[in-house]
Amino acid sequence: MQASRGDDLSPEERAERGFVQGVMDESTLTRLQEGSGVFVAEEDGELAGFAMSSLPGMFASGPAKETVDAVAALAPAGTRFFLYGPVAVDPRFQGRGVMTALLTALSRDLAPDYDLGSAFVEVANAKSIAVHRHYGMDEAARFSIGEREYVVFTFDPTEFAERSG
Repeated sequence: MQASRGDDLSPEERAERGFVQGVMDESTLTRLQEGSGVFVAEEDGELAGFAMSSLPGMFASGPAKETVDAVAALAPAGTRFFLYGPVAVDPRFQGRGVMTALLTALSRDLAPDYDLGSAFVEVANAKSIAVHRHYGMDEAARFSIGEREYVVFTFDPTEFAERSG
């Protein structure tokens, strides 16, 4: 995750290559693993990528909380939803279907219990915005925190799993 932050890149390079946000300590990672899950892709014993997921209520502030509030306001009453992200694919494995495999596995695993998946992407992350649009996810809402603007994407995990797998 640290390698995917792009801290050593210019804003333009970060936008083009994509980046992940946030810092996860061991207790947060454990909560995510014990909750809705952390999905990992490996090839020949090497980490190719990961996709984290979380449940509403796990975060009390920040973009995750704003995403939960936006989805709760837009979705029909009783909609069961999860958040996913961050997601990162090692540059050596990009363009080889790793992201699709991760999101398909995540969707298959969570679809029986959840009606909707959601994610937030900072507008400055042009690559991630393009990827979410490529996958046909809905741009459901926007919000700002300070100077940063975010897009909330949503998708039906059952539909995604069927379409992609």
